[in-house]
Amino acid sequence: MRQLLTSLLRFLLRHALQFALFIVILLAGRMLLAEWRAYSAGSEAVAALKTASSMADGHGAGLAAAATARVNALQKASQAAIATRLKEVQAQLTTLRARQQPSLFSLPLPDTTTLALHAQEEATRRVEIEVLAQEARYLTALQAAIQGEDARQTLARLHAEHVRAYAALQHNLRQRRQLEAQHPLAARLPGSDAYAQLSQLEAQGQRLRDINLQAYQAWVAQHARTGDASRPAPFAIDSTALAGALAPVQQAIAAGESQLARNWIARWRAPVLDVAPTAALLVLSAILLPAAIKAFFYFVLAPVAARLPPLSIARELQLAGSTLPLPPHGESRISAVSQALQLQPGQRMLIHPEYLQSSPVSSCKRTQWLLDWRFPFTSLAADMVALTRLESGEPASVTISASDDPLLEVAVVHLPAGGALVFQPRGLVGLVCEAGQPLAISSHWRLGSLHAWLTLQLRFIVFRGPVTLIVRGCRGVRLERAGLGRSISQSATLGFSTDVLYSTMRSETFIPYLRGQQALLNDRFDGGNGVYLYEETPRHGKQPGKVGSWFEGFTDAILKVFGI
Repeated sequence: MRQLLTSLLRFLLRHALQFALFIVILLAGRMLLAEWRAYSAGSEAVAALKTASSMADGHGAGLAAAATARVNALQKASQAAIATRLKEVQAQLTTLRARQQPSLFSLPLPDTTTLALHAQEEATRRVEIEVLAQEARYLTALQAAIQGEDARQTLARLHAEHVRAYAALQHNLRQRRQLEAQHPLAARLPGSDAYAQLSQLEAQGQRLRDINLQAYQAWVAQHARTGDASRPAPFAIDSTALAGALAPVQQAIAAGESQLARNWIARWRAPVLDVAPTAALLVLSAILLPAAIKAFFYFVLAPVAARLPPLSIARELQLAGSTLPLPPHGESRISAVSQALQLQPGQRMLIHPEYLQSSPVSSCKRTQWLLDWRFPFTSLAADMVALTRLESGEPASVTISASDDPLLEVAVVHLPAGGALVFQPRGLVGLVCEAGQPLAISSHWRLGSLHAWLTLQLRFIVFRGPVTLIVRGCRGVRLERAGLGRSISQSATLGFSTDVLYSTMRSETFIPYLRGQQALLNDRFDGGNGVYLYEETPRHGKQPGKVGSWFEGFTDAILKVFGI
């Protein structure tokens, strides 16, 4: 009953979580769709308004040029012609102003096409109204100037009469001052001729003052009626006012851009578009650069390495290089699921504990932490640590088997005295050597060899006999004679005798190498008596071009550099 309730609760909880997840996904999709629609509609609306503003600017420039030429042609026209044109302009203004629609740019229009048509129509209408309004104002001023020409002539005549009256009054005053200067006493004595002349001049002066005052008052009154009726300057469109006619369009554009700025799609769109070309270039480089590098390695470096002389470990290390014994009847397979070894008195076996299947109870077993304390890094990297050391005072039969992996087989390679074998410790699971003598292991760097650099095997580890190596290999281990030349995958090579001429050769086809199905180079072994050792189905470096685990591939490359 409890198990039934538990299963039921798990079932309900699982489907409840699925239900909640579907709700979140649907809501997120709806919000994303709404944001995208709002962004698309806003972008199209702003684009339509900008297009309408640009077209209205061009249309306004054309109207301004036509109006300027038309109005300036009326500078010397008759008053009737100017009045006729003024009436036409006012009629056009009345028609255009009657077509105005309230809040045109803020109305929710059905689609972008309709918005574009309305915006273009409204912007054009506003420009036309502004141009016609400026033309009407100028024609009104021009008409007033022509109507005031008679008033200006009357004003000039009254001004001339005032000037003449004032001049006569000044002449009268000079005569009176001259008479008083000549007859200072007689001019003040009644009954004298000088007094009579002075009285006559004073009466004439009073009359001239009245005439002068009347002329001045008439001029002032006419000047007040005439005003500033001068002819206006040549007609020119006020560009600032014409641009101001499109202020509602610009406000609508600013409002649309402000709304777009609040949309998160618009906020991310510009930065993404800025870096998109660089990202595309990086992606293209990531696609093409490895292919270019592989092509360079395949068609340039690999042929150069193939033409170089092979590497002779025996000659460079000054070793005799004895040949390892081959299996009987020409068979190259030397491995089996298990192997039986005879451990003689005075011999020592070092073996991984998981490969030690059975051994005599009388044998002495101890733990040896490293294969060789002179090579701690090599021992650690090859997993030759915490080994079991067996010694026996009498002949003992020891069975070796790969109990942890059913695909592994074990091979026994006897290296006689004076023999030397270049071997990769990754395939070593144990060895048998003389108990009283140290292991004859040496490492040799070959930094000046292009073969070593191309294969990344810069260090060779050499085991010298007498010693028996216990080797593991996936699906089996084979030992073959080099003869006139043999080629094998690098990932399968476990070792080769020092009298072998070691070199590299390019893989036969480029496409499998480009696709990562084959390595660039294969190991080549030459030499009639030399032998090489390899596992049938290598796991190490099985797919050189595919990085199922980049870290594992990196560590394998490092270990290969050190010959492990």
